[in-house]
Amino acid sequence: MSAKELGTKDFQEILDNIMESVSVMDENGVVMWTNKANREKLGITTEVIGKEAKYLVQEGLIDKAVVYEAIESGKFTASIISKGSEKDVIVYCNPVYDEEGKIKFLVSSAMTCSEVNQILETLETERRINKTYLAEIKHLRNTLLLGEDFVIESTNMKCLLEDVQKLAPIDCSVLVTGESGVGKEVMVKTIHKNSIRKEGPFITVSIPSIPDNLLEAELFGYEEGAFTGATRGGKIGLFELAQGGTLFLDEIGDIPYALQVKLLRAIENGEIRRVGGTKLIKIDTRIIAATNKHLEQMIKKGLFREDLFYRLSVMHLHIKPLRERLEDIKPLGEQFIQNFNNKYKTDKKITEPAFNLMKKYPWPGNVRELKNLVERLGILSNGDLITAEDVQAVLSKISNTINDIDPDHLSDDWKTNPQLAEEYSSYERTKILEALKTAHGNKTKAAELLGITRTKLYRKLKNL
Repeated sequence: MSAKELGTKDFQEILDNIMESVSVMDENGVVMWTNKANREKLGITTEVIGKEAKYLVQEGLIDKAVVYEAIESGKFTASIISKGSEKDVIVYCNPVYDEEGKIKFLVSSAMTCSEVNQILETLETERRINKTYLAEIKHLRNTLLLGEDFVIESTNMKCLLEDVQKLAPIDCSVLVTGESGVGKEVMVKTIHKNSIRKEGPFITVSIPSIPDNLLEAELFGYEEGAFTGATRGGKIGLFELAQGGTLFLDEIGDIPYALQVKLLRAIENGEIRRVGGTKLIKIDTRIIAATNKHLEQMIKKGLFREDLFYRLSVMHLHIKPLRERLEDIKPLGEQFIQNFNNKYKTDKKITEPAFNLMKKYPWPGNVRELKNLVERLGILSNGDLITAEDVQAVLSKISNTINDIDPDHLSDDWKTNPQLAEEYSSYERTKILEALKTAHGNKTKAAELLGITRTKLYRKLKNL
């Protein structure tokens, strides 16, 4: 049966099977249609069809007809009316206009006060349930001690979380690897907060930030007079500061080779000797290390000790780059924009098309870059909705900036910043692979797509 074939009887059956109260009146307030639910709520019969709404008032069925207020005002109208001796019906009436702006008919519905109270009770119950769920989530976060930025939507992250839950309480060394910006430090803090040492100190040392000639003294401490400029009375090192807790060796791949054997002995023997000292000091510190470098390749090149690698990686956790776990982009983005809203008292939201566009970007800076992008979008977007156009505008600027950089003419700041260099290398690798895939392996066409010469492409391939 088509829509055109629906007759008056069919229409009445449809209305009668709608659970909500519905009645239709013409522009003069004459009842044209009314369904079963409406008749039951108002205590009327089908005899009212064809009669003006004031008839219900005259018969004492209701104390007033809201439809006339809607006709007079020309706007949506709501009012509580008396049904017999009971004041328990809320009536809504909304005018519908024709193309000339005249009222064509009015649609009315009714709801008893008990129904309204029931809805309010349901909403309150749902609010309590949601509050309970939020409390449970908070409890779980406190129990598992997951950071706010720890998103476990992807299969990879869920598997890593399961491993964290198993290894965190066991006092073993852990090596966390992954590209710059994937969230290695978040992972390390999660391990510490779920360990038996969670009440102890959590000491972070960024190895590249400390000059090689000072790193040993920073890690192991030194005695008075150990070297020129040594503090009077000496100084305890980070190993001792981390007693009873966790020492996080960030970017362990940058540790000087000469110092690696001393670090190995400290981990194996559980004791250290300060620079310039003779006394062995017992340490009770858990070691967790992280790096964005390929330590296995460094071992082959003689740049990293194999025995230290195995000592550090009793448990090895590898975090995949964001471009390989795209399902994490949306929950991470939602978390970051919520943090932005809380900080700046805004109500920004990211649309689904915007997230879909984000998933096409290679994310050389990984989660750190996503967080930065979301903050930028929060600032630059005009309305509360962050659209795909907003994302495209920001990503275009980023892509153009990166594409304009020739690694042969990098600035000194870029060359000396391992994080920027790693991000660029990762991004460049992705773009080259995409171009080769598009060109079906044809290097000449790939070079054209990249806007570089074939010779330069070969050189980049060799370097990568």
